[in-house]
Amino acid sequence: MDSYENSSDFVKRTEQAWSISQQPRPVACSSCASKGHVECKWCGGTGFFVIGNNLLCEFPSRNTNCVVCAGKGSAFCADCKGTGFRAKWLGKPPPP
Repeated sequence: MDSYENSSDFVKRTEQAWSISQQPRPVACSSCASKGHVECKWCGGTGFFVIGNNLLCEFPSRNTNCVVCAGKGSAFCADCKGTGFRAKWLGKPPPP
């Protein structure tokens, strides 16, 4: 690593530390539209476990609730941790 890369990294870290110290107001999370939760990717928001295009029917002997979201159909947003807001200094969340 040359000195230019070191200095560039140092500048980025210094700017981020300054941004954190300013405590700017949080911004709305764009990943979940400030809801704090997103549709479960495994069940498509239905709350039931889905294989292919077939929705499994519920049988008394077998529970088919989605094991990822526990049948709720949604999960906490990973970008805002369920709050609906992100710290401004974090910038925009990465694309999905």
